[in-house]
Amino acid sequence: MNFSSLGSSEGLTSRFSDTVLSAQTNATPLVAGGVGPVVHDVATESITVGRILTGVTLFCIILLTIAGNVLVFVAVSSNKKLRTVSNFFIVSLSFADILVATMVMVPATMNEIFQKWILGNGFCSIWASFDVMLCSAPILNVCLISLDRYPAIMTPLRYNALMTHSRALLLLSSAWTIAICTSFVPIQNGWHNPDLPSLENLTIFSAEPQCIFIVSLPYALTASTVTILLPIIIAFVLYYRVSKEAKRQAFFVGTLIAPSHVLLGKDVSNKSLREPFTRKATVTLGVIVGAYVVTWAPFLVCNITDAFCRCIPPKVFTGFVWLGYCNSLINPIIYPLFMRDFRKVYIKLLQGCCPRLSFLKKASKATMRR
Repeated sequence: MNFSSLGSSEGLTSRFSDTVLSAQTNATPLVAGGVGPVVHDVATESITVGRILTGVTLFCIILLTIAGNVLVFVAVSSNKKLRTVSNFFIVSLSFADILVATMVMVPATMNEIFQKWILGNGFCSIWASFDVMLCSAPILNVCLISLDRYPAIMTPLRYNALMTHSRALLLLSSAWTIAICTSFVPIQNGWHNPDLPSLENLTIFSAEPQCIFIVSLPYALTASTVTILLPIIIAFVLYYRVSKEAKRQAFFVGTLIAPSHVLLGKDVSNKSLREPFTRKATVTLGVIVGAYVVTWAPFLVCNITDAFCRCIPPKVFTGFVWLGYCNSLINPIIYPLFMRDFRKVYIKLLQGCCPRLSFLKKASKATMRR
């Protein structure tokens, strides 16, 4: 697609459609009856092997993405301590990541292998709609995670009253509604580009069917601003304020215990008191927001640049698209690394699946002591 991170599908399809068109131009013409000479050359065979290896690699990424995010669901559902309002937003983000892996990455992998659209004309517009929705839904969920952490740090005594289960569900419903209204509604009705039905006529640019998603400038600006730029700005502003407040609280608590390291008659350390504020509340949030920006920023820059100069090599463009997709693989890795409760549940689950992994028992004991 031709706009911001909402348009990864077209980035893939238009790029390799150009390659297909070039290949067709240089191909040996067919003789009467549609039967042409069969030519066996080493270059063609090596490309085929390369596509197979690419497909295997991408399917491995897909499987790891699905497994990691399913593990998040299992962890939250199996542990009562993790079934909190805050983790509603993490579960919603994992759900979006699972959909990215199944509904977006799988068809994209098929495109990489076959270099053409093989999933039927009707599914092309559905894939484009899912791609747009699922590139915007994660950052909307990340924005909600930031919004949830804001009252938890700024006004912790009022957090339970402010962020109730019903309000959390209302926020999540609003985020997914926005993602759907900027993807399925305009795309299925043809509003994204009324003058070019490339999602209905898959052979409009080539003899081979290609699912090419081209959007109008008004739709590109509106969708990218509402579902990408604004959520990122909001998430960064909230993160900055949360981080600043957390550091202030940590400094204040530190002054209470220095230099005796005693608080309420107990021996404590600065680190043990600061960790709940800085590590749990701000570091995890910062890593989640930062991971999204780092993985999608190259594609955003590349997509905008290419809209003006058409100078980005197809393989580079495709690589940046898949880097963005890999954000869905990174998210479930972040939780156990930076959130102790998730780490303990992950270790317990892995111990149950693989009892022979004795090193996990040591890790579990170390985690319990923290």
